[in-house]
Amino acid sequence: MNHRNPIASVPRNRRGVTLIEILIVVALMGIAASILIPNMRNAVSFETESAVRRIVADLSFAQSDAMARQSARRVVFEEDGSGYRLLADPFDPDNDVLFDPISDGGSGRYIVNFIADRRFGDITIESASFDGGNRYITYDAIGGPVNGENASSIGGSLVVSGNGDRFRILVSGFTGRVSVVRLDAE
Repeated sequence: MNHRNPIASVPRNRRGVTLIEILIVVALMGIAASILIPNMRNAVSFETESAVRRIVADLSFAQSDAMARQSARRVVFEEDGSGYRLLADPFDPDNDVLFDPISDGGSGRYIVNFIADRRFGDITIESASFDGGNRYITYDAIGGPVNGENASSIGGSLVVSGNGDRFRILVSGFTGRVSVVRLDAE
């Protein structure tokens, strides 16, 4: 039986890692971390920006759907700030929620709940005020925002917050044009 010494079989020209090589690797990892960590913070704020984009898209959808179906549509923002629902005329919040097969777990009800949807983190609608205090915006059959008496709306806004970011979504009266403003941290 020929037993060879495992240490003797290691080639003589093989060497370990030098201190300089370790320092270079550590320096490169430090540079990579300094680039990556600020971007990780931005990834968290994407949740808030995503929620704002979702609200803007749904406001535009409600306006377009009102024109397409020639029937009024309403976006109602929940009192607790958890989300909103899209309603068809006559606007019963329990029975007249618009049909949407992909929202609310596939139940077909157009209800957006940021608290139940983990994709949005800690998003809340801090405030919503349209036409002097309503928590809803209504679009008539030709897509214009109207107040409770079917007169032209003066518009309004809502504030969305989450993960340290705050945004104001403005809906202009008469046209229903939607714009977004980032608010400074308070």
